Amino acid sequence: MAQGSKGKVVQVIGTVVDVEFPPEDLPMIYNALELDVDGERLVLEVEQHVGNNWVRCLALGTTDGLARGVECVDTGQPVSVPVGENSLGRIFNVLGETIDGGEQVASDAERLPIHRQPPSFATSLKSTQVCLCLLVLASDRARVTTSGTR
Repeated sequence: MAQGSKGKVVQVIGTVVDVEFPPEDLPMIYNALELDVDGERLVLEVEQHVGNNWVRCLALGTTDGLARGVECVDTGQPVSVPVGENSLGRIFNVLGETIDGGEQVASDAERLPIHRQPPSFATSLKSTQVCLCLLVLASDRARVTTSGTR
């Protein structure tokens, strides 16, 4: 579970990659693992502990050129994405990297894991006006569909 522990790829089946770690250094579920494939960074997300000191991972990129024996490193953190004002109106991939052609978000920006509990509905509403607008929109839609049928 230590950040920086190293493992080796033992099996690759499409985007599913099995990695072997020392018994005392198995990464936690949802931790990100990083490795280098032909000069490109590939991130794996741990999905399952399968026994024999192996973890089953999902590759968050192409596994073309990935071979058994390649060393990977546990980041000790889950995959996370930028949140807050600096992410509004931006388009990100699952790794939190911008893909809209704009500049990258600052490295010190607030980031949250992609696997976490959702905020409660009550805290996500800014005002009761939003709820009222949705209610009006829903009733307008219901009236249009019922008035057009016999």
